[in-house]
Amino acid sequence: MTPLSAKPPLVFGDSSSAVPFWAKPELVAKLRRNAEVPPGTGDLARDVRDGLREVTARNRNVRVALDACVHCGACLDACPAYLATGDIHNSPVGRADLLRAALKADGGLRGRLEGWLGAKPLDEAGVRTLATYYYQCLECRRCGEMCLFGIDQADVTRSVRSVLADQGVVSRYVATVLEASERTGNNLGLPPPAIRSTLDFCRDEIREEKHLELRPKVDEPAFALFVPPSADFFLNLETLKGYMTFFHLAGIDYTFTTEHAELGNFGLFVDEKHLRAIGDHLVTAARKLGVKFVIAGECGHGWRAFKQYVIPRLLEHGIEAAHVFHLVIDSIEHGRVRLDPAVNGETRYVYQDPCNYARGADLVDEPRFILERVVKNHQDSPHSRERTWCCGGGGGMLTDELMPLRLEYAKLWFEDALSVGGEHVVRPCAICKAQLNATLPRLNKARTTRVAYSGLMDLVYKALVP
Repeated sequence: MTPLSAKPPLVFGDSSSAVPFWAKPELVAKLRRNAEVPPGTGDLARDVRDGLREVTARNRNVRVALDACVHCGACLDACPAYLATGDIHNSPVGRADLLRAALKADGGLRGRLEGWLGAKPLDEAGVRTLATYYYQCLECRRCGEMCLFGIDQADVTRSVRSVLADQGVVSRYVATVLEASERTGNNLGLPPPAIRSTLDFCRDEIREEKHLELRPKVDEPAFALFVPPSADFFLNLETLKGYMTFFHLAGIDYTFTTEHAELGNFGLFVDEKHLRAIGDHLVTAARKLGVKFVIAGECGHGWRAFKQYVIPRLLEHGIEAAHVFHLVIDSIEHGRVRLDPAVNGETRYVYQDPCNYARGADLVDEPRFILERVVKNHQDSPHSRERTWCCGGGGGMLTDELMPLRLEYAKLWFEDALSVGGEHVVRPCAICKAQLNATLPRLNKARTTRVAYSGLMDLVYKALVP
């Protein structure tokens, strides 16, 4: 294998011009109505400044981030955005300095941000610049792992985005996902017939491949409600087949819901008001079906929002919950399922922790326990566990106009995998899989490699013995 130092750098174009498309007023109006946000004064810059001052006064973590930071640079060595682009603006300390300048500005944010905007007044155009850099943050929290003061810059990013969103400045992609989820119950806006059709398709494939006759329940009473990310109904069908086959063989009585067929919660990227609203829809669906248990599928940010907000809400109603990995481990340990790792071949699998599993929701050892039992040849990525690299799609980056940045971010985990001879990257997260689906073909072409990817339940599906 050629040493990485001997390889030319991957270049995919100018990432500095990657600016998110902003949501149109009519889409913003829907989100504002959903979140019951009062109208502003009409002076965007002034309203944003006042909002930033209010959130800084209310949120202690934002104050600590601004007051305690001593510009030591530890976050620069940790931040994938800065390491990939070399742009000091696109870094935790850079964004914090931009926020400081905005807070100190007077006259409706018309103070000068020297060194940031060419000493131009930060008016409405400056607000867009502020928003651009805060939407280039992955919210991966890697900087917080390295910060001597434990500053959570992802929370600062979300707080700033919340103020911007309340005043109508929000990424079109993120706004579209939020609106679809709040309107239909899932991020992709899938109607119930589409969900049922996908389940029928997977059932037929499982019959052909595993010789099992499954009859998954949909919107029916059951012991457990299973909630995957909606991408598993559209993009990750092998993952979906893994869930269905496992539940069948483990004897778990479960149902899908078409009213809230979504684990992913984009409110985590923008605003707690939306996070709570989306989480409460799931709680309502569970109560309506009368289940005693809720199972979460593979999704990093979805599991973090589920664990930290939804589970406490479910417990208020006597409903318990867990990640699907917890059930897989329990079934393995008690002999309810059999696995044949030989089915997954001699491929060298490299496990890479999703950010929100490792740095937000404590799901680190469980996937490794499962991976050891479903493949023969596997190892960790060099940067693993709390040091894992973000896939490059976190924080709401999964949009075409940001593809140059996504590719720059992706080079970090890709080179990590190549450095240990990885042939197949395992990332059990819907956002990771969407990012890899879009970026791996270009990365492989640039390096003349054939690295593949999947989630973990994909490999469980293949290894399950009927």
